[in-house]
Amino acid sequence: MSVQRRELLGFGGAALLLALAGERAAQAAPGFRLQTATALPPTPETWAFQVFDNGDLVGVQRQGARGRTELHIVSASGGFKRFAQQTETALEAADAGWDFVALANRDVMAVRRSGASGKTEVHVIDGSAGYRAYKLQTPTVLPATDRRWAFGANSNGDLVCINRLSVTGQTEVLVLDAKSRYQRVALQADTALHATDTTWDFGVLPSGDIVAFNRGGNSARSEVHVLDASRRYGAFRRQAPTPLPPVTKAWQFALRSNGEVYAVLTDGGSSGKTEVHIFDALSG
Repeated sequence: MSVQRRELLGFGGAALLLALAGERAAQAAPGFRLQTATALPPTPETWAFQVFDNGDLVGVQRQGARGRTELHIVSASGGFKRFAQQTETALEAADAGWDFVALANRDVMAVRRSGASGKTEVHVIDGSAGYRAYKLQTPTVLPATDRRWAFGANSNGDLVCINRLSVTGQTEVLVLDAKSRYQRVALQADTALHATDTTWDFGVLPSGDIVAFNRGGNSARSEVHVLDASRRYGAFRRQAPTPLPPVTKAWQFALRSNGEVYAVLTDGGSSGKTEVHIFDALSG
């Protein structure tokens, strides 16, 4: 048994969830819409995960076998047991300096935190071209960033940039306008959320609301904190514990446009596969 596996089993609730997922995936534990193993084997830290609007799970392998970034799209309609698409992309092998955002039209936005331009850069990989070509490549108005920053997109395609630790001691948001090709800051604001670190993940809803995922909150559960875009992120729309107990970075969080959270267990769990545990961020 690996060290990482022992850490997860140290949480009694997590052990129960993993047992349920591995042996009785069709019967999700209370609070979950679905818990199941996927078609993916265990995935290392070089992978990132996003969700398309139809619920397909997008696995981004930053360092593919042939020196390219790869997409492995797992079909929601197939119960996550088969692939909708597996392909190399136009993007060369990437590292942790790249983040990824699934767009509403099934394009994938690759965000380079520190590009050759000296800026944070956007590289939009064209879904209609089978991800073999770029739709847009451009530096943004944002200076080079680091891993303290996370990224998402609203329904307009605006880039929502989340600074976990701003100079004011709060989590900060900058929204870059898509119509200006990301050359204009449409909004810059401190949020209601205190400074965070890389143990927090973030997702963005079509409305622009930001869902912050705390892997281990004061409630003794993993938690969601939903920041209200209509109030310039100065207030929370919802703060609540999730069905998931405290977890390690072996879990990644991805957000579907309908508010479903995909908690992705990457190290294989009891099923020996990458697992997905789905719950609702906006209710429950």
